[in-house]
Amino acid sequence: MVHLFSVVVYPQLADQLCVLDTDLAQHSKVRGPGPAMLNRWLTNVENPYGLLPNFGYGVLVVPLAGRDGTGPQSLVSMANGRNFGQIDIDEQAEITRQMIAKRWTAAGKVGIMGCSYGGYFTLQSITRHPDLYAAANAQCSLVDLIVEWSRGYPALIQYLEGPRTPFNDAAEFQKDSPIYNASKIRTPLLIFKGTDDFLPITLDENLLKIVQDKKTPARMVKFEGEGHGLRDSENQLYAAQEQISWFRKYLKP
Repeated sequence: MVHLFSVVVYPQLADQLCVLDTDLAQHSKVRGPGPAMLNRWLTNVENPYGLLPNFGYGVLVVPLAGRDGTGPQSLVSMANGRNFGQIDIDEQAEITRQMIAKRWTAAGKVGIMGCSYGGYFTLQSITRHPDLYAAANAQCSLVDLIVEWSRGYPALIQYLEGPRTPFNDAAEFQKDSPIYNASKIRTPLLIFKGTDDFLPITLDENLLKIVQDKKTPARMVKFEGEGHGLRDSENQLYAAQEQISWFRKYLKP
């Protein structure tokens, strides 16, 4: 199961906004930094397009750099220069600020979530824009590009980072890795992680400790035996309750 998505959500009746990271365009087949997915408007916590609206959160899907349907220049833009870890994160932040300026929502009523690259997108967003989002839910996240380059999916990381390596440009890899900037996080953070995820759970545990040491509200829910995403239906139900409760607690009514 691969989760590469980013979305934008807002509570329909409560004037709150929850931004979710997605690579999905409405009713279309799209891709992010990995295999393509189909948007089926699912109700699981990784794809809460049908879940959150049932609890008052509307969903707004937006195309960002690196996503299909935005043209060739935009599609490859994440891999150009030093754009990765910045360009699509900053585009989403600008969209969010414009929505606040238009009074579609308000500061303190915006959250963000995602899984896999979406989890990375979520964590990178709250490190680069620590005052923008009021709540975050990062799931099965990529948190350290240096570790992923050395023992995970080096071909993908090399494509996204270009000719750089952790040996000749460690500073860029650290800038693009949420774990090295976790001390900047001030957004209340909920983490979901399967104990059998191919992305090491110890990295999430280290990031969690950094955030908690800064007195930022943060919690991690570990799912025994789960991998990259939740397959067990009981775990899905439990995670859904945790996700909804987190947003209800930290997004202003």
